This record gives sequence, structure tokens and C-alpha cells, in this order.
Amino acid sequence: MSPFQVKHFSNIGASEEFLWQLVPEMSELIGATSIREPKRAEVRHAIMIISLEGMMPAFEHLKRIRASVTQELPVLNRRQLYEDFTRVLWHGYKDLMPRAAALIGSNIGFLFQNDANFEKGLCVFKEAHPKLPSWFGDHLRDQHKNWQNDLADFRNHYLEHREEEPDRFQVFYQAEAAEAFFYCVWRTTADILVVLLSMNLFPGLGLEEIPVAERSALNPRRFRFVHKSLDAGNP
Repeated sequence: MSPFQVKHFSNIGASEEFLWQLVPEMSELIGATSIREPKRAEVRHAIMIISLEGMMPAFEHLKRIRASVTQELPVLNRRQLYEDFTRVLWHGYKDLMPRAAALIGSNIGFLFQNDANFEKGLCVFKEAHPKLPSWFGDHLRDQHKNWQNDLADFRNHYLEHREEEPDRFQVFYQAEAAEAFFYCVWRTTADILVVLLSMNLFPGLGLEEIPVAERSALNPRRFRFVHKSLDAGNP
């Protein structure tokens, strides 16, 4: 008899885009890297934890936010939906994702620094990773500027420490903003992990993004492997 019990874990479909990219697709990518066991298993586990303790709980909160739009709720209860959502979403991004990155061999702590230290850290990061795609630094800079700083301020300066007035953060209590932040966080998490793992692919192996028109709802795979020599026309 097995000591383990099979239980229903969640009501999140496996075809949800965020879950597909962070679990089966990421696991397949890890398997194509030169990362050796037992480190490979540690990386796979760390990325799974991002989903289990960060993105999946955040998505459950997001589903409650969606349902609340048509419900009559006390102000306190409605606000709590958004605050719980933000806390667990930020935990997945700020705490869990960097741990996975560190296991892959990359320190991305600079991503959570102020603008000046972000730029310094990015320079150091580029020097440490000569295989880094040329577009990646600008991509991180855009995330840092366009949404990450605002989300960090809401979580750190208001939710945790009440250092600022609530009027500044009213947008964070809107369903449209919650949808946008969830997408930005999981997509940026996937982008970062894919880039870091891609720098560890076996020689001659590369990745390319599948055009959206070629993806399906049941199989929302985002990347496919390409053999660089064949891709360049060299058999």
C-alpha cells in the first residue's frame, strides 16, 4: 500500500496558458539543457514551486475577483480580494522566481533594485552572461519601469507598511488592473526563465517562438526547438 493519497489539488485547467508554460513546457526545456542531475531536478522543483505557491494561488484569487465584479460585497471584503491576490502574486515573482534563477546559475537580484542600481546590476549581469540575447536587457528595463515598480510600491509601501496614503493605489482595486498584473507577472517570469535556460541548451540547439496563429487552446505551446546548423542551411 502506498502511503500517498490521491487528492483533487485545484480547479485550474492544465491548458491555462500560464500553467502550460511554467510546468510541462518549462520541464521539457530543462531536459534539453546541459544542467546535470541532481541540479536539474532542483531547478525543475524550484520552477514547480513558482506555480504551486505563487501563480496558481494568485490565479485562484483572480477568479474570485472576476466573480466579485457582479456581486454586492462589503468594501472590506472586496478590498481583501485584491490585497490577497497581490501578496501571493508578488511572492511568486519576487521570492520564488529568483530562487529558480539562482539554481540555473544567474543572480537577478538587480531586477528589484532602484533605477540606478538596476542599471549597474544589469551591466554586471550582461558581462557575466555573454550568451544573453541582445534584446533581453531592454525587455527587463521595460518591465521594471512599466509595472514592476508600481506593484512593488503597492505591496511594500502600502500593504505591508502603510507608509503611503491609500488614494495613490486605488487602481490596484480594479479587476482590469488585476488581470493586467497577473499577465505581466507570469509572462515576465516565463520570459526570464526561458532565457536563462536557453543559455544552457546543448550546443547546436536553439529555441524559437511559435507564432500565435499556430498555437491551439488545448496546446498553447509557446516555443519549439530548432537545430541551429540546420536552421542556417548547413546539414
